[in-house]
Amino acid sequence: MNRAFSRKKDKTWMHTPEALSKHFIPYNAKFLGSTEVEQPKGTEVVRDAVRKLKFARHIKKSEGQKIPKVELQISIYGVKILEPKTKEVQHNCQLHRISFCADDKTDKRIFTFICKDSESNKHLCYVFDSEKCVSIPDVLGWFVLFYKPGIVFLALVNYLKMNN
Repeated sequence: MNRAFSRKKDKTWMHTPEALSKHFIPYNAKFLGSTEVEQPKGTEVVRDAVRKLKFARHIKKSEGQKIPKVELQISIYGVKILEPKTKEVQHNCQLHRISFCADDKTDKRIFTFICKDSESNKHLCYVFDSEKCVSIPDVLGWFVLFYKPGIVFLALVNYLKMNN
């Protein structure tokens, strides 16, 4: 099942409440890259970033370079982007700095999120290509929606327990 919620009437969640509240949700993806954006949110902003990074991907492919694979770890603390074999952290985006996440409306394999860089204070759009993309914005969206210091994510966990 590719969706975070199934289309059934019972609306079951693909991850257990325990996994969401105590651990991280891992996803494998190809990392197209990140690029600076002017605004912290918006579909037009994301569309431009995706277009730019897709073009760069085509150039890299024509030069024989492969798109790097990464592991995304989505948790109540944020999103870590790791090298999948060594587990070396390449980027660590804190949840409270993520302002927008979405999939690409023209290519459902593409997933993006915008995060304010802690050092430069610039907004960066991170772009990924993944077969499981449809569920990633849902999971990350829930984390962003319910993030409150001190009450981190309890609303979603309670919702899942009531609806399972």
